[in-house]
Amino acid sequence: MGGIYVGIFILIIVLRYMAGRRPGTLADLTPRERFLPEKVLTWSAQLLAFAVVIELCLKKLVFLTSAEAYWLNVLPFLWLALTGSRKDIPSDRTATNVGLWTLAPYAAYIFSPRELPESTWVSMCLFGAAFFVGIWRDTQHPG
Repeated sequence: MGGIYVGIFILIIVLRYMAGRRPGTLADLTPRERFLPEKVLTWSAQLLAFAVVIELCLKKLVFLTSAEAYWLNVLPFLWLALTGSRKDIPSDRTATNVGLWTLAPYAAYIFSPRELPESTWVSMCLFGAAFFVGIWRDTQHPG
């Protein structure tokens, strides 16, 4: 199962390299201001990660951190929907950072002996799909 994650990670690195070869996308060092939906996703992910850390520290609660926490896939799904629907948001460094923030609740598991939820692979696939859709969209319609 770990090989799937490594494969997705390598695919994301290759796509990022290919997209970064064009000026003004991922290789651009000047960050742009986040659009309102991106700000909402980022703050939601940060708050959710904080809530997951608190619940993992309070070992008796398992509402947010159950073994099948499919609700953690909501933020990566929203990022995929935002990437596919909003043509005015480029697939640049800022958009990629927003996508990475949608995976922040999983990073909260670093502080706990609990295992990651079984639905982690769904979030990784949604993240990879959003990344691919954004890169594909920008290469098809540059400018």
